[in-house]
Amino acid sequence: MAYQVVARKWRPQRFDEVVGQDHVTSTLKYAILNKRTAPVYLFTGIRGTGKTTMARILVKALNCTDLQPDGEPCNKCECCREIAEGRSPDVVEIDGASNNSVDDVRDIKENISYSPVKSKFKVYIIDEVHMLSKSAFNALLKTLEEPPAHSIFILATTDPQKIPTTVLSRCQRYDLKRLSLDDVAHQLAKILEAEQKEYDMEALYAIAREGEGSMRDSQTILEQLITFGGGKVTESEISMILGASDKNQLRGIIESVAKHDPTAAVTFARDIYKSGKSIEKAARDILSLLHEILLFSELRNEQFIEAPAEELEWIKSCSELASTPDWTRLFRFWNGEYEGIRSSDFSLMLFEVAVITACSFPTMNDFRNFAKNISSAASAMPQNGPAAEKKTAEPVKQAQIEPEIRSKTAEVTLNVEEKPEKKEEPSPEPAEKAEKHELWRDFTETFKESDAFLYGRLKSLPYREDDDSVSVTVTTTLSSDGDVFAKRLKSLFDSFSCGSKEFSVSFEKGAESSIFTEDELRHMEDVEKRKKNIVESRVVKTAREMGFEIKGVFVE
Repeated sequence: MAYQVVARKWRPQRFDEVVGQDHVTSTLKYAILNKRTAPVYLFTGIRGTGKTTMARILVKALNCTDLQPDGEPCNKCECCREIAEGRSPDVVEIDGASNNSVDDVRDIKENISYSPVKSKFKVYIIDEVHMLSKSAFNALLKTLEEPPAHSIFILATTDPQKIPTTVLSRCQRYDLKRLSLDDVAHQLAKILEAEQKEYDMEALYAIAREGEGSMRDSQTILEQLITFGGGKVTESEISMILGASDKNQLRGIIESVAKHDPTAAVTFARDIYKSGKSIEKAARDILSLLHEILLFSELRNEQFIEAPAEELEWIKSCSELASTPDWTRLFRFWNGEYEGIRSSDFSLMLFEVAVITACSFPTMNDFRNFAKNISSAASAMPQNGPAAEKKTAEPVKQAQIEPEIRSKTAEVTLNVEEKPEKKEEPSPEPAEKAEKHELWRDFTETFKESDAFLYGRLKSLPYREDDDSVSVTVTTTLSSDGDVFAKRLKSLFDSFSCGSKEFSVSFEKGAESSIFTEDELRHMEDVEKRKKNIVESRVVKTAREMGFEIKGVFVE
């Protein structure tokens, strides 16, 4: 007998031999036993999940002369044998990719009226049916809607979105799911045991990952490994054939990153490169391992991890090396780096820089210590002015820190809260579509909801506005403090207008009431001094050395 490759030799011949598609096989068997078969079936799913195999088993069950009590074909009668061997005159398999014209469909319509020669049903199996042309689909519509009683259509496709809805509505659809790593690995183990071949379970999981949920692809890889390894399927053969890195090298990189050891991480990366393995594949495998570590770190549940026992134990122990937020940040960072590594001509350089950068990430404990230092520094800041004198007995609240890591740099905004006598005005939102001569009015309106007191005062100020500038006149008795107010108001306006117009404040000294009191103006000056002290403090300088970028300091 001629040699058969693994994928063909171990093609399922019964419903219960189909792996991972119980939701489909149980439904089909029930329909067969109760004689509720549909005239048109549609099987969808990724490559290698059993669409054509399921179609052939269904055809055998429909035409079997000795149907089993559980709905399975006997695989012994003449009809079953002819269908299994591909020589049944009543079963026609058509490749939709190469027979996609109206003429091909016309041939089907002409032949379908003839009764089956030997079987109960004449069956047409159209594979990759989505490749039919639009006109071919239109020609097939009427036949699919009202086929002869002795005929059945079975359509198979990897891309059901390309099938017209008019065709979909005439089909009984079954979606075959992507196979899990466990399903594929255990099926490969059964094959190797039946073939009396040696294997490592870790190697079978590696094959299943490479197959990406496709049994046929995984069996094709297995066939190659059996031939290469002289009948043995081990991790060393996997590494040679698939170009995969040694698992200890990949794990070493992840452990080194978690321990902030860039020398060890780069050493492992260089070993992968020197051994001739694919840097791109190593980066992808690291991403896969980080995903599993993150899942276990957060969920603490083994059922979400598809891995052999030895790898599962390593994932558990490695997850303890860092916190869940640290693993989350590392996964997101590595995902972004992988995109560049796989498309670059300098993959090794990018790979090494990526691991060095990952090793330098501050941990959550670093954030906590930084928060404590900022809080202490904020509490120790001198408070001047009348507002400070009235609050000497009231402690400053803990500084609030909102860190956000973006690849190599952390951005930190510091909010130091206190309770001053008068609340400083908030920064208004930028104006994008202000009218040519209404910018000052729009600026004033931004305070209407947030600070009604300030809104009323600004609205009463005389102002002059043209295409290029805005000027405001303030009557005050405090000329010495006017510069503080002018600077602050200009800062707010420039932020709002995005610098589209020049802004100036002029002061008229007089006995009239000032827009701000002496205490309020002095408090503004005090706030500016405190912000300057915070920016120049030792703890903020330390933060910059850690890789943080100080985006702003807000003191209320």
